[in-house]
Amino acid sequence: MGTQTTVGRSSSAMPGIENTPQEGAASVKPGGLCFEVVLEGPKKEEKPNIKCPPTPSLSADDIERKLKESEERRKSMEASTLEKLAEKEKTAEEVRAKKANMPTAGQEMEGTA
Repeated sequence: MGTQTTVGRSSSAMPGIENTPQEGAASVKPGGLCFEVVLEGPKKEEKPNIKCPPTPSLSADDIERKLKESEERRKSMEASTLEKLAEKEKTAEEVRAKKANMPTAGQEMEGTA
């Protein structure tokens, strides 16, 4: 390929002394690194051969079957939701009934007096 050159650093970090960059090397400057960028054409002219898998074509029967399955899933989800709501309503009704049967604090005081 090519020879890789590195920039030598002195052991003391003196701000007045700059490293002289050599061709193709990175140099350290105050505030970060500086890189030499070489823009050239591609090394290979051939393009990568990328093929997507063919998408299966759906027949009318397949589409109809999928629509029926989705309708069944939707109805199942709706029934499940309604069942959960009915269960919550039943629980809330039980709580209301218990609360109505419980004596209030004011009634307890009257009964003991």
